[in-house]
Amino acid sequence: MQKLHNKSDNPAVEKQLDEILEKLYSFYSQEIDMSLERVERFLHQLGNPHLNLPPVVHVAGTNGKGSTIAMLRSLLEASGKSVHVMTSPHLVHPTERIRLAGNLITSEYLIELLEECLAVNRSEPITFFEMFTAATYLAFSRVQADICLLETGMGGRLDATNVVPNPICTIITTISKDHEKFLGDTLEKIAFEKGGIMKSGVPCVIGYQTGAAQKANIDKVFQDISNSLPTNAPLIRYGHEWSIEPQNDQMHYTSADHDLLLKRPNLLGIHQIYNAGAAIAAYNIILEHLDDANELFPDKLNKALGTIQWPGRLQHITNGSFCASLPKGWELYLDGGHNDSAGVFLAEQGRKWQEQDNKPLHLIVAMVDRKNPKAFLKPLLPYTSSITLMEITGEETSFNINTLKDTALKMGFKDVNIAENYASALKEITQKANTGRILTTGSLYFLGNILSG
Repeated sequence: MQKLHNKSDNPAVEKQLDEILEKLYSFYSQEIDMSLERVERFLHQLGNPHLNLPPVVHVAGTNGKGSTIAMLRSLLEASGKSVHVMTSPHLVHPTERIRLAGNLITSEYLIELLEECLAVNRSEPITFFEMFTAATYLAFSRVQADICLLETGMGGRLDATNVVPNPICTIITTISKDHEKFLGDTLEKIAFEKGGIMKSGVPCVIGYQTGAAQKANIDKVFQDISNSLPTNAPLIRYGHEWSIEPQNDQMHYTSADHDLLLKRPNLLGIHQIYNAGAAIAAYNIILEHLDDANELFPDKLNKALGTIQWPGRLQHITNGSFCASLPKGWELYLDGGHNDSAGVFLAEQGRKWQEQDNKPLHLIVAMVDRKNPKAFLKPLLPYTSSITLMEITGEETSFNINTLKDTALKMGFKDVNIAENYASALKEITQKANTGRILTTGSLYFLGNILSG
């Protein structure tokens, strides 16, 4: 199994990295400013490394960005391609955010890049994400690779990643409500911001959209953006130019040129089938761009989609101290979902579990205060036996635990509890019955807190 981060064994190195990150978090802690001016100014001072990258695939969306990138990376590497990857946020260690030609960046090299950026910036206003993105571009421009996968941090149109002028493909995954303060309070406004990554003449894969997004007619939002460009961006849309659906224990992918019956990806959840479809559609575009002889052979696709690693997304924990503390017959899962669409997808998995063995499902939930707990938890209510609420250790924006409890009770959750720490939460839950399933969710920060503990 590949490493999930590349933390140094040298405590002095990690202390140095922590000090640099603390400086970035504190000195550049000003309010998020949705603008490209600062990052473009800074990249120019660095010598415009974003203009010297391998062919770029740029990915935006509310849900499924990271999973789609993880699947696309697996497909490309199975074809012998070397792949740069930028994702965010990290769960445990910042080296998770950057892969150089398939390998996680080392703490030592990350320190070198960030120190170079700090020296060039000379205390000018800039956000942490803008600085980290610039350092990533530096790394990507200096290490050879065949392809570069970039995940937006938030939004798309004014995201710090949206400075690459000529990607070979863009992908927009599921649109849902999130970051409304910055992206808008309607799905149409959010879709407009995400669609800002589309470029003239560049194919854009549009992923599966929920019923609410379809009702909001975000297809028209994307089409209008495409039409506004000097040359239309060809839209490769789920349900139109391509489709993928579950079929018993498999999945059926179709497009104008392909009709494939495939194994499901090794990531749990029906939503991962849709993410796999977007990855396959983009993979086909990339191969055509690279004039590659590789084709969509089912055996190759199955192998690649069976070896995906993307922690914190319905991740079944089968080892470690927390798992070891569980009595026989209990299962433990982690998922970083935190918005309405994530709640719907997790509820669908809850329904499937219920049909599978009817084990009681117990939630452990912590969230940040800028999220909507009611929208996230409502779909899970019918499948939940108990809910245990926590605060995220060391996170100033952690949702007030008593407010969360009041919300859960008003929603109709019957067995609502509060825990001071994760170990006590697990202990109290497993005392309720001889068997059960525990889903820890609500925030990637919460999961990182647990996994690093």
